[in-house]
Amino acid sequence: MVNHLSTEEKKDIMRRAFQLEANIPVPILVQPFGKWYATRTNMEDWEADLIFQTQRYREQQQVFDHSLPHLMTGVGLGAIAASFGAEPRWDDEADAWIKPLVTTDPQAVYDLQLPDPYTSGLNPTILKRIGYFQQHGEFPLEPCNIASPLTTATYIWDYSEMMFAITEYPAQVHHLLELVAQATIDFVRAQMGMIDNLFALSHEDWYIPVDMGIRVSDDVLAVLGPDHYEEFGVRYNNILAREFGGISVHSCGSIVHQIPTILKTENLISIDLTLPHNDPVALAEVAAGRTALTMRYWLQDWDNWQAPDLEEYTDRVIELFGTRGVLLQMETPTLPDAIELSRRLRQKPWSQ
Repeated sequence: MVNHLSTEEKKDIMRRAFQLEANIPVPILVQPFGKWYATRTNMEDWEADLIFQTQRYREQQQVFDHSLPHLMTGVGLGAIAASFGAEPRWDDEADAWIKPLVTTDPQAVYDLQLPDPYTSGLNPTILKRIGYFQQHGEFPLEPCNIASPLTTATYIWDYSEMMFAITEYPAQVHHLLELVAQATIDFVRAQMGMIDNLFALSHEDWYIPVDMGIRVSDDVLAVLGPDHYEEFGVRYNNILAREFGGISVHSCGSIVHQIPTILKTENLISIDLTLPHNDPVALAEVAAGRTALTMRYWLQDWDNWQAPDLEEYTDRVIELFGTRGVLLQMETPTLPDAIELSRRLRQKPWSQ
């Protein structure tokens, strides 16, 4: 089956979904692949990475869904932390780990300086990588992975020590978050100035219109209480939301307890989550219809990578959440599986 929707038709459907319009098709991404990682190999051989990314999106165009091809230029969620001087440690299977700059001394945050968005840390490499992909690639580009200020702060400050500092040294935590929020704005703006064909202010697969703001990975919210997340998370996400005209907030893990707090975020466009990590009934009760929900169920999100029948599961999700503001992203084992599943899903009443 030929995917008959044009690029502009897909973009229109997704914009309207983020605006919570009723009576539109539910956008779906049915992918024969999961997350792209900034592995050591991808960082050492940009040509091979570009070929790999290009090929998988050429294959994806055979799938009957709402996907739009794009290229990921990032080096992982630690990019802003690295711009402060934190050392990346490259990995063969995932994004780089980041060696924290602050460990047991909370006063060390006052020694940190706001980084130059063009010359600090990995930023020159990222900007060169954008230039390379822009010159040699055929698809729109995404910026480097965008972490929330809270997530970046836990790369700069040892994770466990910072969780302790949230209660014992809040002034120092706030100082760090203020620096990180500004560094994030500066570096995203620097990348926007370089990218001629910007896909979205995101490092993931959903097309989010640039005028609807920025998507951040905010995984720390899953392990905080609502009061602490409002003070140290929402407050600084609001700074980004005001700067970029809106915000979409992602977290893996169980986040049902945080939905009321996330909904306090200024100009919130969507919540991006991993559905198998959450109680779907409880999630629907607190979130359905209140903001757009981009809900993911990749193979890696299931226990032992054992996914249920994805057609039946998707039907249950629609029955539970309805269709308004719902966007669904799933992974299949192979490309033929993705083509066949997408064909069946696009025949559903909620997909018309």
